[in-house]
Amino acid sequence: MTDDGHKLGEVLRAAREAKGADLSRVERETKIRQRYLSALERGEYRELPWSVYTRGFLRNYAAYLDLDAEYLIDLYRLETRASGVERPTLPSPPRPMSVRRRRTFIVTPGAIAAAILTVLVGAFVAWLGYQFVNFARTPELIILEPPGDVAAHTGPTITLRGMAAPNATINVSGLPENPSATADAEGNFEITVGLLPGSNEIHLTARDPVTNRTSEEFVRRVNVVSVDPASPSPVASSVTLTTPAADATVTGPVGLGGTAAPGAGLTVTPTLVSAAAPSFTITDANGQPVPVTPSDPTAPAPVAVAADAAGAFSASLTLSPGTWDLAVVAGSSAPVTRRVTIAPPPGLSGTLGVDGGETYLEIDQDGAPLADISGGIAGDGESIALSAERSLRVRAGNAGVVRLTINGAVLGAMGGAGDVIEWQIARSGS
Repeated sequence: MTDDGHKLGEVLRAAREAKGADLSRVERETKIRQRYLSALERGEYRELPWSVYTRGFLRNYAAYLDLDAEYLIDLYRLETRASGVERPTLPSPPRPMSVRRRRTFIVTPGAIAAAILTVLVGAFVAWLGYQFVNFARTPELIILEPPGDVAAHTGPTITLRGMAAPNATINVSGLPENPSATADAEGNFEITVGLLPGSNEIHLTARDPVTNRTSEEFVRRVNVVSVDPASPSPVASSVTLTTPAADATVTGPVGLGGTAAPGAGLTVTPTLVSAAAPSFTITDANGQPVPVTPSDPTAPAPVAVAADAAGAFSASLTLSPGTWDLAVVAGSSAPVTRRVTIAPPPGLSGTLGVDGGETYLEIDQDGAPLADISGGIAGDGESIALSAERSLRVRAGNAGVVRLTINGAVLGAMGGAGDVIEWQIARSGS
């Protein structure tokens, strides 16, 4: 195919880059596999599934990129037809000047039986391969309507339409009432679900009746709004959270995002559910284990966030390792809560604080003394940052004034006033 034949891929790639999204992000937000997205942009249509699925991909991708779906499908049809050029045949080798006489082939009943048996065995092997491929693959599920999350829906119900395997069972979860539907012989389906005021999460899966396998789960978030008679525009009754995902596990700051009423003021309140188990071990100068009983981390103060003119909002929170509930409230609406787990950072990091007096300190990080600190006196109120990949050694001449926090775990004082204490802190599993 010439360069002109890649117009569809150029349109998709230009729209994606203008949106500032890479293929990994598009896969997460559209549930279209990255290898199919890449094949569409490269014009490698032989790598795509059946045409009916590809048209579904293009409709979802068009909605995500704000493009005309019918225009993209027309380009796809034109380019797949243009790509059907037959390959040139290889030239026949020159005939030899003389050919030895071959033995006459005699057809016998045994040869016929062997040929039939070979064909039957080949057909059986091909059938087994076909069945294995079909039974091993994960069934496809495509949601065409709505093409994405709905920030402001005014009705008590919503109808979802899409495509799956022929005669597949479409199951809904996440709602007070969870109906099911059956796709027709071509895989088309539609299902109407009831909604509650505020944020609704609709989880959908498709079960293939032939392979008895279940597709990946799709989620559509629908925010139901009430209509104010004095205003022609709907007034949002709550917020919709798009990130983080429910029960997500992250390392580092937590990114929070979603939608609310345009210009609405929101409050994000983190609440500790459970602290993370220590990700390190401590031994004393004699190599004996030191019991680790960290105190629970203190929850940070609530964070105020404002939605922009389009209703979108975002925030970033720094939380100690553990499981947290993030409650988001807009005005007097009911809070929307999302649970997230903060994993400890790699290596060892934290602080050493001096509170109540002076102390002699020796600090090694991965076996190297901490410059300008180790072997000196630390004064009252001083705070020292610690960072190592595998191990920390801390020796204090007045352990009662030394307070340690490692990987978010608050350990408190190393010992009593005037005690000389040495701790060897090692990352668990290192």
